[in-house]
Amino acid sequence: MADNFYGFDDGEEQEKGRDNLFLWTIFILLLIGVAAACWMGSFYIFGHPEDPRWYKLLRKMGKLDSPKRFEVTAAPPGEFLSPSKLFEKYSKYTRLELEKENAELIRNYLKNFRETKKLTPYITGRFNIISSYELKKGDIFPSGLVALAQSIDYPQVLIEHTYPAAAQNVPVLRTMLQTGLDMKIERTNDLSAIIHIEKIADGRLQFTLVPLLYGVYAVKQGVGTFSLEPPVDLNMEGGVPLTKPQILKDAVAAYVQYRRAHPSAEPSTETPSGPAAPELVRVDTVEPGTKVPEGGTLPAMAVATPIPVPGKATPRHVAVATPVATPRTTVALLNTPTPRPLPTPTSTLIQTTPPPVVAPPQLSPNGVPLKPFIASAPAPGTMPAVQGATWRTYPPGRAPSARAISPTEATSLAGRGDLGEKLYLQGDFRVTASGENRAVLRDKAAGDAANPSPVDSVRIIVEYPAGAVPPGENSMLNRDGSRPFEIRDIRKGADGQVNIYVREIIAQP
Repeated sequence: MADNFYGFDDGEEQEKGRDNLFLWTIFILLLIGVAAACWMGSFYIFGHPEDPRWYKLLRKMGKLDSPKRFEVTAAPPGEFLSPSKLFEKYSKYTRLELEKENAELIRNYLKNFRETKKLTPYITGRFNIISSYELKKGDIFPSGLVALAQSIDYPQVLIEHTYPAAAQNVPVLRTMLQTGLDMKIERTNDLSAIIHIEKIADGRLQFTLVPLLYGVYAVKQGVGTFSLEPPVDLNMEGGVPLTKPQILKDAVAAYVQYRRAHPSAEPSTETPSGPAAPELVRVDTVEPGTKVPEGGTLPAMAVATPIPVPGKATPRHVAVATPVATPRTTVALLNTPTPRPLPTPTSTLIQTTPPPVVAPPQLSPNGVPLKPFIASAPAPGTMPAVQGATWRTYPPGRAPSARAISPTEATSLAGRGDLGEKLYLQGDFRVTASGENRAVLRDKAAGDAANPSPVDSVRIIVEYPAGAVPPGENSMLNRDGSRPFEIRDIRKGADGQVNIYVREIIAQP
């Protein structure tokens, strides 16, 4: 009667409780599964930014930075490999091993090499440009140029060197990166990291390179510079390599025709007697120890001021005043002053150069003008002057630290190719020939028949920056640790002659 009064049924209540507990258990298990999937999925997404879908997602979330410019002293640790060593290492990889390596290479680049403990592979060597192409918005790098080049010493290796730059600078890059131009990628000046490796159908290897310094480049024996800048965003759907198979095939065929039409420009692996062709090199525009910007372009390169030389006219420079602020530029023409806005918008300033001093003609006692009957031939090894060449110079004692060697020590490095480190040359020298931008030196102790010396076969070819005046012939030079020459190359000819190519890096007083 009590049960009927309260209306309580034990069986019905227990059955309802069991149903609710089962449903809650299923729901909690589903939540655990979703949480685990999200946890593991986030690890996968963050760990694979090379996937175009995850790259866009991470960029929108602000979890992936843009590629940045590195300082030379803070660059990712790596190993510098020649084309032959690269081919020996990666030609043995299977297809799956190469896919894994490529995914890791591009992943490290996208993460600015922060999370890798492996050594970054850098390439060094001499290359000859096959062709160059302008980068489009559909490519992985939306703006700039890519130069397809072949190794001079090991033709089994091709590279596509990317030059990311602002759109307004692409025409200048196209003008300078022409077919047949030599590229010298040095360990001391360049950090060209490999981000992709491709096996070509003919058995060769194609490497995609990115310059981590995004510096300023110039053509030796040429005029003008161009500056690179890290890309703000990448189009991962464009993929790598940038030079697709059909484009590569057409470029190689056109390169063969170019070589047949220009046999004199054929690159040689033999040691030449001197730099015969223009060469693309990187130049320094930032003072040592100065922090470089991680994005954008580097500061404009300081240009040497020409010094008037008697008997030679100095070109006039015209600067037109304008009230508009000078835009940031990444291309600086050598020996051309930077225009600056003047107070009066309509005024034009013309800087004239006084007429050159002309020596009076030499006359005989009878008043007949005297003319030279024969001119002396230039000394062996003297090369044509390099017009407009420029690089950074330093006050005495302020050059970046490097190991200084004598001419005798330099002879042991001849024929080794890449020097592997920055070297300075110091000693006492005698000028045997002098031109507009170059001079040929011999060691002071050379040429003594009574005391033969190893330096008798050493010749130093000095290249001077634009506007500098080389020393006169037969003058003596003393270059100590505060005023060294920077060694660019050391070559030994078949006749045993050692040529040390250096350049002046100390500013003239």
